[in-house]
Amino acid sequence: MSRASASYTSAYTHLRMPGPGGDAYRHPMFDGDHGQPAGTDTGVTRLVTDAAWGNAARHADRPALVDPGRRLGYGGFAAAVPAAAAGLRRHGVRPGDTAALHLSGVCDLALAVHAVSAAGAVPTPLPRDAPVAELAAMMSESGARLLLTCSETAAVSLAATERSFVRQVFAFGDVPDATPFARLVEAGGEAGTDAGAGPAATVDWAFGPPCDLALRLCAPPEKITHADRLADLHRLDAAVGVNDGDVLVCAAEDCTLPTRLGLIDLCLLHGATLVGVPDPGVTPLLAAIARHRATLAVVTPAKLRALAFDLAFDSGAPPVPGVRLLVTGYPDPEVVRACRERHGWDAVPLG
Repeated sequence: MSRASASYTSAYTHLRMPGPGGDAYRHPMFDGDHGQPAGTDTGVTRLVTDAAWGNAARHADRPALVDPGRRLGYGGFAAAVPAAAAGLRRHGVRPGDTAALHLSGVCDLALAVHAVSAAGAVPTPLPRDAPVAELAAMMSESGARLLLTCSETAAVSLAATERSFVRQVFAFGDVPDATPFARLVEAGGEAGTDAGAGPAATVDWAFGPPCDLALRLCAPPEKITHADRLADLHRLDAAVGVNDGDVLVCAAEDCTLPTRLGLIDLCLLHGATLVGVPDPGVTPLLAAIARHRATLAVVTPAKLRALAFDLAFDSGAPPVPGVRLLVTGYPDPEVVRACRERHGWDAVPLG
């Protein structure tokens, strides 16, 4: 069952977003003094895409999302999402359809979730490391009719489609017998979506009312409405405090999927950069912090303890000073104190 969403109309009235000169402003999807929705296009996707257009104008050379060997800018994201959504509709995707997503990187995940959402369908991310039988069961139970996959996960996810109701496959990268995601973007452009038009001017957004599903989870099963997504993003924004220019490093295994999506959205909203770390260990996390000069990093309580007690940096000091660690749980105060005293890194709960 979906979560209660009675707080929808007020939860997002004052979401911090960068306006001209970096000042916060109220997003135009809300009008009046009580944050009433100004229409039915109430999804996080519209909010994030509009903000990404603004950040593209301010930070043309700054990446929004980073995976090993790949970077996605704000402008690239903001142009691709509505175009791909139009492409999906040209391929027969209709509001309310379920789209299974079996992806590995943050760039592909962000584009897929928001393109599917902008098309009015329901993104259903699947666990990256699930075996074929489990993936097939999740596809069937969710009623998925289409799949978005990538070259890293396609072998397993395509095998799972043979045991499901999936009839269309779209892919990031070179995947035989799948329609490339890039072709969806091209098809959307041919359908009239102007990739250079700016925020929503020529986009046929297909969101439903706030009570409609925005996200379906499979492990464990959960239905999340547009209202839930907005409220969750608001709470995460208050807990994390992402700011313009921040660099946030996060390994996929270190937080839940809704939290990872929320962190991606906050970076797109606030002009920050999210760096995805594909490997779960402490060493790859530290390497990413050093390489990208991170200001924020997501860690589990176990990783926090390892950072505080088990690691000694070669130079005697951490590779980047002043990193704020976002802990997925309630950290032990002794561990938090040790990490601050040894490395100068503060740790706070991730909401």
